Amino acid sequence: MKAVWPIFLSAIAGVTLATAPLEPPAGKLLFGAWYDRNNSDTPSDVNTRFNYKPLSFFQTDIDFSGVVKPWTAPTITTQFLQQLEDTNTDAIAFLTVYPFQGFANITGSNFKNTFIAVFLTQHVFKLSDAQLADMAQRLNDIVNAGHSVFFRFASEMNGSWFPYGQDPIGFISAWIRCITYWRNALGSNASKVAFIWSPNSGNGYPYPDETYSFDANNTSPANLANLKVLDTNNNGKLDAEDDPYLPYYPGDDYVDWTNLMTFIADGTEYDSTVGGWDDNSIPVSGKFEHYLNGDTTDPETYGYAPFYTYFASSTGSKNSNGTVVSAGSKPLIISETAATYHFAWIDPIGKPAIKGNATRLEIKQGWYEQFLTADFISNYPQMKAVSTFEFIKSEEVTWRDFTVFGMAPDPDPTSPNFTADANGVAAAISAYAQSLDFITYANVTSSSSSSAGSFSTVKSGAVGGNDFSGLFAIFVSLGTVFLSGLIF
Repeated sequence: MKAVWPIFLSAIAGVTLATAPLEPPAGKLLFGAWYDRNNSDTPSDVNTRFNYKPLSFFQTDIDFSGVVKPWTAPTITTQFLQQLEDTNTDAIAFLTVYPFQGFANITGSNFKNTFIAVFLTQHVFKLSDAQLADMAQRLNDIVNAGHSVFFRFASEMNGSWFPYGQDPIGFISAWIRCITYWRNALGSNASKVAFIWSPNSGNGYPYPDETYSFDANNTSPANLANLKVLDTNNNGKLDAEDDPYLPYYPGDDYVDWTNLMTFIADGTEYDSTVGGWDDNSIPVSGKFEHYLNGDTTDPETYGYAPFYTYFASSTGSKNSNGTVVSAGSKPLIISETAATYHFAWIDPIGKPAIKGNATRLEIKQGWYEQFLTADFISNYPQMKAVSTFEFIKSEEVTWRDFTVFGMAPDPDPTSPNFTADANGVAAAISAYAQSLDFITYANVTSSSSSSAGSFSTVKSGAVGGNDFSGLFAIFVSLGTVFLSGLIF
């Protein structure tokens, strides 16, 4: 497979762009949503509130690996797929594997931050074929039931809030191992599963002072090897002027789509007196585009590097040594984006009125009308999919509304109720979307009497007793990584 993919991709690069799995035709854009399953929302409910055409794809809070976490369980994948089936459309299922155990975790310790990593890097630890085969079978079951799949592995790997974060050597070796296996195992269904490389937006990189921030004081050989990869400006440390993307890129051969999460528009300024963003202001014009392009003069706000140029434009990208990292022209998905309306303090005692007088509708329109335009699609033709973030939740110091498709049916009678305002936003975006001929929607299908049966066997973690920690035991020796040329 490794020998075939470079030839295939180089042959199509710059000739015709609509060649990646699930990529819509030139000038078209898939429109989807991340819905709040825990708040009793469903894809069908979102489509009803949108009140126009069925959305192209949906995602929710599940870990396809089957690892049980407080916020997920083995039954949730089946529930999600059934809810998708209930839309009576061919909407794409957006799924994610979160390697919470880390890439070099063998017995429960975080070896990438300990001296024992020296010994682990002398061997190649791989996920068993049985575990990979289980996931491939479940992917095949989904495709055979009528739904294509967007598939993310270890998203936000450049972040510092997940155990697998900021470990480029471990990430790339794990990515190549898994994606190669899954492509082969999918067979003829491979064209209906798109593997998405999904870093976090580079603003704020390298995200210091988080739980899993890179430890500059760790002098183990493994940590120093990662630092050598991460230190793209060659000043001996990891800082805001290091590239937030290129050290983590597995290579064009192994990536179908790229993804940037521009989860933004919390307000115009951080309020240190209350410890959070708290103003209702219309998003600054051009801010979305600025995120795609980065800004070397303000990496804290927009990221240091030009993501779109690197991976979606035909320009592509090179590392500091002049080696090509990506030839570019990859389709881009924005998997999470939102504009925030602050509607209440979490703790209102002693707090002033929330700053800003922009309405919920003005804030939402000020955001999505920056990028859902014909001119923007013309200027950024490889942006091929956008997902909204349909949540209302508390963050930092305020209660926040991130939705654009209206308020989910909250079963909690004590929750704040602003259904009329929220549904007004949904009506506005529905009317706006009807004027846009570049948005592609899902196709309506006939209701299947066997749909429940189709997904009753799609069980999370069927292999290994729901223990997927083996996936994250992939750690290649440093010598093997550098000699193979997989990293630059």
